[in-house]
Amino acid sequence: MTKQPINPTIANKANWFEANPKKTIVFIVIFGFLIIDFSLAAALKIVGVFEPSYVTSKVREAHYRRADPVYHHGLKKNISNYIAEWGKHDYRVDTNSLGFKDSHNRAIPLNSKHKRILIIGDSFTEGVGIPFDKTFVGLLKNGFKRHSIDVLNAAATSYSPIIYYRKIKYLIETVGLKFDAVVVLIDLSDAEDEALGYRFDENENVISQGSAANIGAAETKPVSEQKNTKPPMNTKEFFTQYTYFLGRLRNLSAFLKTKIRAWDKGLKQRRALWTMDKALYNEFGEKGLNTGAKHMLQLKELLDKQQIPLTIAVYPWPDQIYNNDIDSKQILFWHNWSKTNKVEFINLFSAFMPATSPEKTIRQYYIKGDVHWNEFGHQQVYQALKIRMQP
Repeated sequence: MTKQPINPTIANKANWFEANPKKTIVFIVIFGFLIIDFSLAAALKIVGVFEPSYVTSKVREAHYRRADPVYHHGLKKNISNYIAEWGKHDYRVDTNSLGFKDSHNRAIPLNSKHKRILIIGDSFTEGVGIPFDKTFVGLLKNGFKRHSIDVLNAAATSYSPIIYYRKIKYLIETVGLKFDAVVVLIDLSDAEDEALGYRFDENENVISQGSAANIGAAETKPVSEQKNTKPPMNTKEFFTQYTYFLGRLRNLSAFLKTKIRAWDKGLKQRRALWTMDKALYNEFGEKGLNTGAKHMLQLKELLDKQQIPLTIAVYPWPDQIYNNDIDSKQILFWHNWSKTNKVEFINLFSAFMPATSPEKTIRQYYIKGDVHWNEFGHQQVYQALKIRMQP
């Protein structure tokens, strides 16, 4: 019988694994690893102990942030030792019975025989990324303890004058909280929030009106809404949800990105550049200042009725330091407003500038690649405020 010639193409296909032993081993190892990884994650899910390796910051924030029908958003009450995340770094968050960031979950009486100072601002004053005791408010609280003075932090991310006024009005008239002084730290981003972000509804409750308020808006959704909203199942999410080891590589990747993040990533921020950029000033800066001044005057009149003194403070972002914006529109406007309305004014720009080396100053006092203060920045603010607020 005559043997049929073997088709070389078929022979090559049949013997690919034999013809490529190294690739075959790599394929078997990868395939085996994937089976083990997926199987381990599935088994842990069955017994109810599997947790995704990476949870987005929006979901984590929703555990301690909340929407509010009166002043738009705030923090949940009585949060104990929650591990939050900012810029891929974990930090501890505790709140007290009023829903203020605090050193621990403590009950705050509405009345106190000791003097109390209420401090309010946005994410800088809340102290995102920093545990309470190392924020400037926490340092003031601990420093004033020996004088029997308590310091309360009513701040939360993305606040602005309309919320400063409405929240304090709510605390006084609805909650019945008693305090002896108020310090407001007015942020550069407040101008955009006042112009484009928030407005009052017909009941004088704060609601969103545009894109500026979306900064942090996802974090203020109720947790139920967060959980019921499925994230898009891209490749990263797929491995996060269905593998154990590969999913954890996402954490490592995120951590390494923060280590190599450029120090100047916090520069050229639209929400800060309006003090130097005429187009941005015309777009929202001027309107934001004037609207903010109106709401701050409402706050001043409210506090005057209670005989509670008001102090305001302003401070720079990295953009102001880098561009030596020492005569900033932010300083001039709020200094003049304070003088007109007989309010104490604190210029915290001077705590950071003029800087002989703007880059060195930004590296020293700000979270790497971010616009917010690190622990040293909070210490700098604390030292400046302590002198002006000395009991």
